Amino acid sequence: MGATQELEMAKKRRSFPVELKKFIVGEIESGTLSLSAAARKHGISATAISRWREQLRDGGLSDKPSAREKSLETEVRSLREKIGELTMQVDLLKKAEAYALRLRSVDSSTITGLNWHQFRKDAK
Repeated sequence: MGATQELEMAKKRRSFPVELKKFIVGEIESGTLSLSAAARKHGISATAISRWREQLRDGGLSDKPSAREKSLETEVRSLREKIGELTMQVDLLKKAEAYALRLRSVDSSTITGLNWHQFRKDAK
C-alpha cells in the first residue's frame, strides 16, 4: 500500500454538537435504547457514546467554552489590540515620512519665485 493510498484512506474526524450528544446519552439513560442499539442507530461507535456518558456525569459535556478556549480568546483579543496599535504606529510613521519629504523639498537652497521672500529677508 503506497503513501498516497494511506492518506486517502485516513478518516476525517467527525464532531457532533453537544445537543446531539446529550440526546443520545439521554436515550440510553432513560432505557429507550441500549448502548449498542444507540450506536447502530446513529452510526457512532459505542466507545464514543460511553465517553460522552462519562463526560456528562462529570460535568465536562457542556455548551460553555473550556478554560483553554477562554485563554485562547483572551490571547486573540490582546493580539488584535496589538495589531491595531502597530497599524496606527505605521500610519503615523508614514505621515511623518511624507511630511519630512515635503519639508526637504520646500527647504532647498535654490531660490525660486515661491521662496524668494524667505531669502530676501536675510539679505537686508
